[in-house]
Amino acid sequence: MSRKWLIPVAALLAIGAGVIVWTRRAPAIPENPAPAVALPTEADLSGTVEPRNIVAVQPPAEGVLDEWAVEPGESVYKDQLLARVRVPKLEDAAQQAQTTLGQLQSRVNNLDSAETEAKLEISRADAEKARADGEVDRLKKIYDRYKGLWDLGAIARLQFEKSAKDYQDAQSAADNADKADKAAKDRVDTIEAGKQKLQQQIGDQTKAVDQAKNDLASGDLHAPADGIVVARQGAPGQPIDPSMQNLVQIATDLIQLQIKLTPSIDDLPRMHAGQTAMVHFGDDDFSGTIREIRGSDVIVDFSTSEPITKLGDTAQVRIKF
Repeated sequence: MSRKWLIPVAALLAIGAGVIVWTRRAPAIPENPAPAVALPTEADLSGTVEPRNIVAVQPPAEGVLDEWAVEPGESVYKDQLLARVRVPKLEDAAQQAQTTLGQLQSRVNNLDSAETEAKLEISRADAEKARADGEVDRLKKIYDRYKGLWDLGAIARLQFEKSAKDYQDAQSAADNADKADKAAKDRVDTIEAGKQKLQQQIGDQTKAVDQAKNDLASGDLHAPADGIVVARQGAPGQPIDPSMQNLVQIATDLIQLQIKLTPSIDDLPRMHAGQTAMVHFGDDDFSGTIREIRGSDVIVDFSTSEPITKLGDTAQVRIKF
């Protein structure tokens, strides 16, 4: 190739290389840029209304569950019977106390019968004493009269001595009747003293029986507060003991409520504790607050003006971002 062609060819090659470099370095111009997406300003969710406060009830003593008196979902009032519990050792104590009381009462009944007989004996002894005293008076008069005649020598010895003996025998019989009367009365006094002592023991034992019955009833479960039964454990015939701390669960303070929500994965990062929420429950709206976030769940607290009467209703919740 001649020299005169080298210069134009070199110039063309240089221009071509420049075009290639400029093409690689130049930024790409998008054909149709995507518009920005507007994020939602609020989230509408729904959830089941739950109690915020739950009280656990445990058995007060070791025993056997006899029967349930309430069902889950049922409203209860403070001190209402929840379940009857049999406590064998308390049953034995109550039975022993009742047996002892029965024995004491039986002894009193026996003393009542003995007292009745003793009082009849007093009546007989009084009658015998009155008869003997009358006989003494009668025979004393005869003896005194015969003694006067004897002193005058106007009566035979045998007749006088007989009157004296009859009078002495009557006095002896009267003395015996008097002793029998006193013995009968002493017996009544002794019986009445014994009855009085037994009555005191019966009074004490009656208190012991009442206490044993109260102790027996103390094994039963009662509601610690007004509320709604949330759950219960166990069936009649099952052994129970104080370690079963959640034998019955009762929702209390039923104006303090909560809702568990499950927002979308896009909305969840935009929620935080303390954020306000509007709760539509029943026919009313209530102001609520996000209390906490548990994993993918959001817990909203709110309060109603009146206690709810049942659990499991649904509420609508609106959270603004």
